[in-house]
Amino acid sequence: MKKAFVILSLSLCIGLGFISCSQKKIPVESEEYSIESAQRFMEMAHQAMNGTQPTDEDWRALFATEGYRTFFQVWNWTDSTEWQRNIRNGFDLAFNPARKTQLDSIVARPLGEESSDEDFFTYNFYLTKQRLNELYEFIHTADFGQVMQQAHERVLQFLPAGADTLDLPPMKCYYLAFDPEGRTGNGVIFYDYNTAFEDGPEGLVNGIAHELHHQYMGLLMNARYHRDCDDAALQAIVRNQLEGAADLINKGTMPTDKLGAYGPDIVKMYNDDYFDSPNVLRQLDSLTCGYLAGKLDAKQYQAAAGCAHFEGHTTGDYMVFLIRDQLGQQAVIDCLGDFPAFVHRYNEAARKAGTYAFSETFVQHIDSICTGLQAEE
Repeated sequence: MKKAFVILSLSLCIGLGFISCSQKKIPVESEEYSIESAQRFMEMAHQAMNGTQPTDEDWRALFATEGYRTFFQVWNWTDSTEWQRNIRNGFDLAFNPARKTQLDSIVARPLGEESSDEDFFTYNFYLTKQRLNELYEFIHTADFGQVMQQAHERVLQFLPAGADTLDLPPMKCYYLAFDPEGRTGNGVIFYDYNTAFEDGPEGLVNGIAHELHHQYMGLLMNARYHRDCDDAALQAIVRNQLEGAADLINKGTMPTDKLGAYGPDIVKMYNDDYFDSPNVLRQLDSLTCGYLAGKLDAKQYQAAAGCAHFEGHTTGDYMVFLIRDQLGQQAVIDCLGDFPAFVHRYNEAARKAGTYAFSETFVQHIDSICTGLQAEE
């Protein structure tokens, strides 16, 4: 299952080479949000429920809407045809009566490790079908402009003083239909509209604020560091801080009993991985020290970058939540974008809590790498 360690990855495209993806800016209209793609999808869903399945031209028109078109531009490092195939097949399974037996088989089992990518789309569209009238009301009456305003206000509570003076470019949120996720990249937010409904008003504000937090983090990083870096250990630390700090907004506590539409198998896997974080951090430390001692080559050392499980959500939550619980939330905020300080604060919290702390060799490595990145080119 390809989604095993990317679930809930509200994916980023932030500079400095820490996370590698295109930095091309995508032009957007002046409005802060667009529901066009969600509206078109719902029109197709209504027609299908009334016996008329979408034509190829209908699909071309859907994927030509601004939301989908922008999404495929931003995610230009992935195969847009695979996204389109999963959306089309998931829709057909959910809304085509001729495939009811196949649909029943998919929705009868909770989404889990053995689920295919297509299953996540299918299950989400199945839920869409069950509440289509409610979703129609939601998408046409919700004040999404107010949601964006509240999200901008909320995120500042989780950022250093003065963050509101940073030059955050205009952000736009597109509501569309895909798997039950939210994603951000290149200054644009994409939110599955069924997930937005599922989150509820407060959850949606927090979800958008989570995405805005990533954009502010990019500004904080760019202000501090002046060079690119592909060091594997630092990549893990960056991802862990990025997701852990943003998860303070819309998660806050662990373990969790719900992950959107995902089933209990994935919730258990997620929680188990969170509690295994000390072992993951020990592995990160060991790989780094082994590489520095000449016991591992550069290719072997790249495994250190993988010590940010669930793209940093579980391992990052563990590190950030531990700092918050032991030293206070301000201690987390004060070291945002300052990765040596993040490692030092984590060690301080870990020693206080009696859990795994990084070795001095690891701490010095992160200090040294980041000092080099701060030097003007």
